[in-house]
Amino acid sequence: MVTIQRVIDNRVCLLGLDWMYREAMKRHERGELLECARCVADALQIAPADVPIEGYYVEDQELTEYFQLVRALQGVDRSRASVVSALPQFHRLQSVTSSPIFGRSQYATSLLPASRDPLADALVDTFPEWNVHLLTKTAASIAHAHNDFSLVGLAARARDAVLLAAARESVVLYADAAAMAARIRPTIEYVWQVDSDTASAAGRFVSEFNVICNESLPLPTPSNAEHYWHAHRANDILGRCVRLGFDDSTKPVRHYHWGIYTSPDGVLMVQEFWHTETWTTERYRTALNRGEACPCPR
Repeated sequence: MVTIQRVIDNRVCLLGLDWMYREAMKRHERGELLECARCVADALQIAPADVPIEGYYVEDQELTEYFQLVRALQGVDRSRASVVSALPQFHRLQSVTSSPIFGRSQYATSLLPASRDPLADALVDTFPEWNVHLLTKTAASIAHAHNDFSLVGLAARARDAVLLAAARESVVLYADAAAMAARIRPTIEYVWQVDSDTASAAGRFVSEFNVICNESLPLPTPSNAEHYWHAHRANDILGRCVRLGFDDSTKPVRHYHWGIYTSPDGVLMVQEFWHTETWTTERYRTALNRGEACPCPR
């Protein structure tokens, strides 16, 4: 007798579960869930989303359509829920997409939720130091701490990056990708370092301008620092050019200009030049855009 041992370890077990889940889920997505998605989308009068088709949803037309419809529904604001709240098809989609087998439901403002699993949490917690080892380790800790039993959570518990990648691809339609620009926001402190003389004079300018033009520009004070910061960021001064004077002792008359350009290391600088013609900002910017460091003086 020869005994062949086939060891079912964590990876084998979870990869087996992953395959069984996928095959079963595809049947539902091609059938009842697709019909539900069509019904809800029709009621809301929305078209399938024009997005890249991820995961196994490229396998056939029905799966692709389901993916596009669910993506579209995930982009619908929750304020429109009243339109479909009486539809059993909508509640069926909700029950599936909010299931703990995908993680913790995150509705935010969307009609259908995307789920947060331990890998999504790990991405948030470790940003921007993303690497396979750290994410795998962090996801495992989170899965245990939250008693998470989602497909990705199970892979996280196994501390197996291969399983994590495979599982996350299986649930890509229902999982919440970590959009760090939206989730990680630094604390911003506006530091006012305007000297008192400049601030005082600028305050007089603002007050006078507000009177003569019936405006309400904010005064240059520390409490308005944020206004001034954002205003300066919106102010595109590169390429501005102004004629400051002229010399009519020569023929033809020569005009003296200042123009704002950037040095090779990206520092804003002022170029002075004389020219027999008046250079406007438009003309100077055109020259800079052509790669001319400065107009040829004449």
